Amino acid sequence: MSENPITVFEQCDTSIVSDAMDEHGLEGVITGLRAAAPTHSAVGRARPVRFERARTNGLTNFPYEMLDAIAPDEVFVLDGVSPELSCWGGQASTLAENSGMAGVVVDGGYRDVPDIREGSFPVFGRQPTPRSGQGRMRVASTDAPVTVDGIRVDVGDIIVADATGVVVVPAEHETAVAETAADILADEGELSEKVAQGKGIDEIRAEHDTF
Repeated sequence: MSENPITVFEQCDTSIVSDAMDEHGLEGVITGLRAAAPTHSAVGRARPVRFERARTNGLTNFPYEMLDAIAPDEVFVLDGVSPELSCWGGQASTLAENSGMAGVVVDGGYRDVPDIREGSFPVFGRQPTPRSGQGRMRVASTDAPVTVDGIRVDVGDIIVADATGVVVVPAEHETAVAETAADILADEGELSEKVAQGKGIDEIRAEHDTF
């Protein structure tokens, strides 16, 4: 495949990527994480970050060790300790956006929802909460795999996220999945054109396996 898989996935929504994963017998859909704003979408390489509860009250390495791991074109996948504790917010979004990061997926709580919605940095999370994680959690790892809803996320996997959901494409399968996604995208384009032209159901079914 000559085209960069990231470039292909940037043209696809999560439904198309999920269908492409199905074609290869791969599981990668993370459920229950919602976009903070309906317009948010993100595609990038995964940077898993795992949190654990702080052993003692007071200062911890959160959020500075996490923010030190920010890198351009990556998507943080934060494995938080509880949806009731925030591990992301408006200030972090601004810092990440200024650094060229692609987005953040939070298996836990996040806050500063008005600020996040007013900005353009894509945030996907379990639920909003005003309760800070400061002093309550610490960063356990920024370079080890995490598991979210039974889906393993390794460093370098591709994350595709939008208002419909989040899909993890394993790095070892990214080229094959991207090729299939490109084919589905082209077929969807032809299907949409036929529907817009008022073609009949029988004609559409004769040329398209799914509808």
